[in-house]
Amino acid sequence: MTKLIDEPITVHQDKDSAVTAFIWRRRLYRVIDVYDQWREPAEWWNGEEMRLFCRVSAKSSSAGVYELCQVGKNWFLSRVLD
Repeated sequence: MTKLIDEPITVHQDKDSAVTAFIWRRRLYRVIDVYDQWREPAEWWNGEEMRLFCRVSAKSSSAGVYELCQVGKNWFLSRVLD
């Protein structure tokens, strides 16, 4: 089961642009593992930007699986997976 969140987040990346942590609702989540990364096409002819997704395992007070989305320079927490 997944919960659609779609809220802005702050993402921390290492020198190779790998996601290492993110801040959601003023809480820091440290990325344990990156499960998958993919791009979703956009209607560029309508001015939409391509979206980059990554599914990660991350931990704050407890561990979980999160789907992050990058659109341009902005990052969003797309989904929380159960």
